[in-house]
Amino acid sequence: MKIRFIYPRFEKLVESRAELASLAEIKGVGNFRMPPALGIPILAALTPEDIKIELFDENIEPINYNEDADVIAVSFFTPQAEYAYSVAKKFKAKGKTVIAGGMHPTVIPEEAAEYFDSVCIGEAEEIWLTILSDIKNKMLKKYYYGGYPDLSTLPIPRRNIFKNKSGYEWDGTLVQVSRGCANNCEGCIIPVESGKEYRFRSVQNVIKDIETIGSMDFFFTDDPLVLPNQQCKKYLLQLLEETKKLQPKPRIFLSGSLNISIEKEYLNNLYEGGVVCLYIVFGCDPFSINAFRPGGHKFFNWSLDIVKRIQDSGIHVFTSFGLGFDYQDKSVFDLSLEFAGKANIKTAEFYILTPFPKTPSWFRFIKENRILHYNWSKYNSANVVFKPKNFTDMELLEGYLYCWKEFYKNRLIDSSIDIFKP
Repeated sequence: MKIRFIYPRFEKLVESRAELASLAEIKGVGNFRMPPALGIPILAALTPEDIKIELFDENIEPINYNEDADVIAVSFFTPQAEYAYSVAKKFKAKGKTVIAGGMHPTVIPEEAAEYFDSVCIGEAEEIWLTILSDIKNKMLKKYYYGGYPDLSTLPIPRRNIFKNKSGYEWDGTLVQVSRGCANNCEGCIIPVESGKEYRFRSVQNVIKDIETIGSMDFFFTDDPLVLPNQQCKKYLLQLLEETKKLQPKPRIFLSGSLNISIEKEYLNNLYEGGVVCLYIVFGCDPFSINAFRPGGHKFFNWSLDIVKRIQDSGIHVFTSFGLGFDYQDKSVFDLSLEFAGKANIKTAEFYILTPFPKTPSWFRFIKENRILHYNWSKYNSANVVFKPKNFTDMELLEGYLYCWKEFYKNRLIDSSIDIFKP
């Protein structure tokens, strides 16, 4: 049997707006190309050795539709959905068995089922071998339900399926350490896709994974990891105790929000464990909600203090400012730029609130009849796909473009921080 994994193309933040084409060369900001999420390499690692596998990443290479593969497995999230459906149609026309998995098929499986022979709902690790067996025995089901597997058995991802491809612009290696989140943030799909309970890989398994990479530059992909709850804090500190021992010293990229512990000892542990950059998303956490609403001066200053404490610990802060939330008005554009200036932010992105399927904002906007369309390719946080409350559609879009242009005006490309550059 031969399997071809497909990772469909999607429009990046800057790529999606012709008005921002001049920013496309800023490395790591808004238009970068990085290897696919870890779902495909994990399934590749679980695939028996007698099954030949290959990956086509449409973001860096054309798909070969003349492949002699028996099975086409397409993994995609919402901005990729339109492209994924096109891929499925073309392969099915050639008589191939086509199966779907990933975030979007998990939350809207009935839509994906219109284009694919089979749809995997949820996390596939525990059912992948069953799917392969059913394909071999010509018993493929329309739906498979993966549930929330124990991460202690998570295999080391088979990253070599994309390591030798040219066109990637991200120097850090993706490492997943947890799944699930107990929070219910407005635009986040994690609790829907991965459940509301935190699940962690064993620290030993993560370290073993890191040691197989051959590089000490990596990105822990899990946003909830730096939340201030005891589960996440305890796990992250245990993990960093082990990364401190690695030689050479690692350079770790984390992502999260302003909802982070800022005790000096905690931040020092992050730095000493190898954390060099924290990507902070503004928009859904209590601090940024209050800081960027009209009259939120006290929280604005508190948020500045949070960023300063992180920076004072030696960690670079890369910000992503959310625009278009119902608590905001047109002042948010200048407030975001003011914050970036006062916080001495060197690298920033801006995004438009997007009601991804099954998120809290999705359900609310449907109830209020505020969804403008379902062209999934535009659900990439660079387009207005809902009716804003305190802006017109055009005011929100123009404000978004204004923030990008104003922040990077007169800013040399080289001054945008590449966190994996020593």
